[in-house]
Amino acid sequence: MAHRAPRATLPAGGGRSLAWIGVVLVCLTLVACGFQLRGAGELPPEMARTAISGISEQDALARDLAQSLRANGVRVVERDEADALLRITRMDTGRRTLSVGGDARVSEYEVYLTIGFQVEGLGSEFEIPTQTLTLTRDYLFDPAGVLGRSEQERVLRESMRRDAVQLILLRLQSAAR
Repeated sequence: MAHRAPRATLPAGGGRSLAWIGVVLVCLTLVACGFQLRGAGELPPEMARTAISGISEQDALARDLAQSLRANGVRVVERDEADALLRITRMDTGRRTLSVGGDARVSEYEVYLTIGFQVEGLGSEFEIPTQTLTLTRDYLFDPAGVLGRSEQERVLRESMRRDAVQLILLRLQSAAR
């Protein structure tokens, strides 16, 4: 019969207490280093009431941008009620050939989205000069799956649009610092 070493045991509920202490320590560490969840940043106070111009309200970018601004405490309003104007100065999207195979057929495409924006304080000196973002994604072209290609492109474009909104917000948040 083998002899077993005595095992250390925790008092009843002691494991739970240690787990809570661990969670609290992790939270305190994250707070101390300045960690914030995405979208929880602070925008410039001059943007408390902001109008969006340069694109249609029905455009998916305008809807996503308005939703993200609201999530960050900004009231998205009409221009006559606004403290600031977020103007989309440029929006280009397209597709380029990235590579051609040995049979002289396209084997890879790149889709791109370029957005220019600026913020102008209405009735104040506040301003964020024009900035430009360019996002790209590439994909392999399968001539047998033409229908799948258009769906793949649509998904890539949606992804770029969501990323562009996040990048715009990060740039706006950096202006608040």
